[in-house]
Order: sequence, then C-alpha cells, then structure tokens
Amino acid sequence: MSLQLGGSPLALCRTVVRRGSMNKSIHTSASRRKALENWKRPSIEEMGVPTESHTHVFSKNQKRYNMQLLAGVGFFGTTVLVAANTVELNGTPTYTKSTGFVTTTPELIEAVAEAEEEEIAEAEASVEVEEESAAAEAAMVAAAEEAKVAAEEAAVAEAAQVAAEEAAAAAEAERVAAEEAAAA
Repeated sequence: MSLQLGGSPLALCRTVVRRGSMNKSIHTSASRRKALENWKRPSIEEMGVPTESHTHVFSKNQKRYNMQLLAGVGFFGTTVLVAANTVELNGTPTYTKSTGFVTTTPELIEAVAEAEEEEIAEAEASVEVEEESAAAEAAMVAAAEEAKVAAEEAAVAEAAQVAAEEAAAAAEAERVAAEEAAAA
C-alpha cells in the first residue's frame, strides 16, 4: 500500500529506509527551535492592585450570573413546553392505525366492562338525586303556596273579627245612646 497516489510499493520502502520511519513532520516551515526573544517569566510584582472592593465586584458578578441563570431556566422551561406540545412520546404506530388492529386482553375487557357499569350506576344515582331534589323543590313550592294561602285566610279571618268587634262596639254605643235618651 502506498502513501502517495500512483506510487509503487518499492518507492515506499525506499522512503522508509531513508527517513528511518513512517512518521512525517506536519510542519511545513523551517523551525530553528528557539524560544521567544526577550521573554522572561511573569512575576508577582507585575500583577495589578485591586481598584474596587471585593464585595462590590462580587455582588456585580453575582447579579450577572443570576441573570444568566434565570435566562437559562426560562429558556429550558420554554424548550420543555414546546417539546411537550410537539413531540409525541411513544405514540400509536401508523401501521396500527391503518390496519385497525386492536390488542385486547381479557383483563382489559373486564376492566372496561366494570368501568361502564360504574358509569351507568353513577348516571342512575345522579338521576335519582336529581329526581329527589326536584321532588323536594316541588314540596317546598307547595309548602310555600299553602303558607301563602293560610296567611291570606288568617288575614281574612282577622279582618272579619275586627269588623265584628267594630259592629259590636257600634251596637253598644247605640244601646248606651238609647239608654241615655230614655233616661233624659
């Protein structure tokens, strides 16, 4: 196998023998293997002196970091919301929908039947409750009507009693007037 296109295996062997190995330098420019000129190691004296207090710088950095955290949490929440609304996890395969194949187990059939029975029982119970509430409401309306009729009858009876008392008072006044007229 040759490293050069169109080269022969014999040329490859000669190259390996001349260089001593297959390693080829990837550097294309000549290097003198020299360090940087006029370079010396940095020292502690070259470091600057702080110009602001540590608490001020720390609080400013924390404010920036907290804003980045809030932005990240908001972006993550938005991503989760969009993914939850667009990605259907473990949906029904299309071939199942197209063939109409349905897997039913006896346990599933029993569970569905029990659920339907419970729904029917709940519907009947709600109908009975509605009928009872309607009957109670009708009874309350009838009782209110009876109370109204009784109140009207009581008012008529009271008015008749007042009229009878007034007639008795008028008769008494006539009798007293007749006695005074006979005595005079």
